[in-house]
Amino acid sequence: MSEWWRRLSAVVLGLCLWRPAAPATPGSEDVKVELRREAVQRMLASATPYNIEVGGSLLKETLTFSDPRDLAFGDGRITFAVRCQGNPFPVDQILHPIFTLRRGNGGYRLVAESVLVSVPGFGRVDLKDFFAPVDIQSLLTQGLNLSGRPTMLEVKVEKIVLSRDIIDIAARLQLTPLTNR
Repeated sequence: MSEWWRRLSAVVLGLCLWRPAAPATPGSEDVKVELRREAVQRMLASATPYNIEVGGSLLKETLTFSDPRDLAFGDGRITFAVRCQGNPFPVDQILHPIFTLRRGNGGYRLVAESVLVSVPGFGRVDLKDFFAPVDIQSLLTQGLNLSGRPTMLEVKVEKIVLSRDIIDIAARLQLTPLTNR
């Protein structure tokens, strides 16, 4: 599940709308990225249906997530509704997962705070541990050849703000020579 979650995060960042930054001033960002709620909603829809397996040997349940809707941003959280169906145990519920954006060392982390489902034979299960935290430290890391000098370009995340309809990401460009001349 963590590989899917990493790919999902990469798609989210890939849907960003780039716009030129204002003239540089001390403390300002070099790049601003806006990720609109509608774009994230389309990305979630394209990532489903998605299956996970819960339990072990005799009590294994396959849960299928589909039809994400009602995406909302606010208070450092991302929430939405998603249909969850199970097999072989009869599960058909609408889940309301909560993901939290946390500032940490070197950037931000997107963490599953709660993904509750009721499964017959298991009881109420929180699937949050099936989603590994995703570190969001940079938007891009790319090798370049600048005048014959190998250089690494990195777009490092400085700040992420969740508003009602947009995720605003401010980033700083960093060029690092890979070899000495």
